Amino acid sequence: MSTNLSKLRRDELLGKIEQIRAFLNQSLYDENARRLAGYLNELAAEVKGKKYGLVFEEHREKIDDTLAASVPVLTEEADLFVDGGGEVHFLLEGDNLASLCLLEKTHKGKVDVIYIDPPYNTGNKDFIYNDDFVE
Repeated sequence: MSTNLSKLRRDELLGKIEQIRAFLNQSLYDENARRLAGYLNELAAEVKGKKYGLVFEEHREKIDDTLAASVPVLTEEADLFVDGGGEVHFLLEGDNLASLCLLEKTHKGKVDVIYIDPPYNTGNKDFIYNDDFVE
């Protein structure tokens, strides 16, 4: 079972809010302390409120271990070169994650566009990835 990082972060924030609230309760309760306590109540309500959206749980895949143990290398295919009118354009063919990790190391801040076109849900029996995976 993966860890719900969003819930852990919310619980951590609520714990900090309670620490601040406890400190305020021990101090002199002037107008500023009352206003700060009101802000804390708003923050706690926001953190506790129902959230909607995508949550990507942290986990490792086989490619993460491969990339940690070895570095992919770009190789040129001279017969595929196209004259870009002085512009340098290139096509990477390979695993998306490995390619993106390599580009992050070799071309950080230099790439304008990345187009990824994986053949999802092809129904092809020889496709090496399980493209019909549902958990």
